[in-house]
Amino acid sequence: MPDLSKLSSYQNPEGTLKDRLAPRVKDRLGMINWAGFKDRTVLDIGCNNGMFVREAMKHGAKRAVGVDKSDCIIGARQLAKGKEEFWQVDVESEEFKRFCPRFDIVMVLSVLTHLKDKEVFLDWLDGIVKFALYFETNHGEPNKKHIELVKKHIYFDSCHYLGPTDIPEKPHYMWLCLKSSHEMRYPDISTAPVVFVPLNKITGIDEETILRQTTTYSVDSEKFLKLKEDIKKRGIREPIILEESFKMFQGGHRYLAAKQLGYKDVPCRIIKSGLRQTKIDGRPIRRL
Repeated sequence: MPDLSKLSSYQNPEGTLKDRLAPRVKDRLGMINWAGFKDRTVLDIGCNNGMFVREAMKHGAKRAVGVDKSDCIIGARQLAKGKEEFWQVDVESEEFKRFCPRFDIVMVLSVLTHLKDKEVFLDWLDGIVKFALYFETNHGEPNKKHIELVKKHIYFDSCHYLGPTDIPEKPHYMWLCLKSSHEMRYPDISTAPVVFVPLNKITGIDEETILRQTTTYSVDSEKFLKLKEDIKKRGIREPIILEESFKMFQGGHRYLAAKQLGYKDVPCRIIKSGLRQTKIDGRPIRRL
């Protein structure tokens, strides 16, 4: 029988503690798209008793890791039902930031307000999140504004407000933030080496081609201007994807933004030309 004394008093691990039910637990569980966790790697920062790590594994996650510096991690380990991993470590420690791998999905639920250096943490987190971030603020309007801090330090394609959690008098606020899904849709990309390629050597794309695109966002859109401003301030964070002949595969908007900003060489991943014939979940890969 797990030692439940090591669990936090604010959560209810799968109904084990009937007198400790936090309303936001049920709200959170209903807001998260668990179907999207199948075959993904998951990191829960500030995992408490590990409920969401166990849920991730239950829904087919390839790997699920919970991190918390408090002793509640002891109870989380005792409640583990399979291959869940629980690390008792400070997420602001140099060791954790140095050795933590990247994860497809990261959860940061009511944690940011407790960190000493939020901006340094978020800069680090930008390199850890591959695809999706579930982010929840603590209650109160000042904390609700933390989502703007998140968006300032991590570039997302989109952020979706999921709604309030907990009791109406003290609502927390939940978002799902998504990055481009290139590595998720094309697994071979993540293993391709990064090299710097002169812009004038890249073929298969030009400004007119990007301007004619109708399947993605316009270069006159706020989204492109935001991308360009982010690259200006923080550099290219996602390499452009090229085929072996330096023909464009993905990243036309990054290419154009870099060209307009005066870049000479840009970071690129070089993939085998045949990759574009691959299908993911039965659907053909979309280029650019």
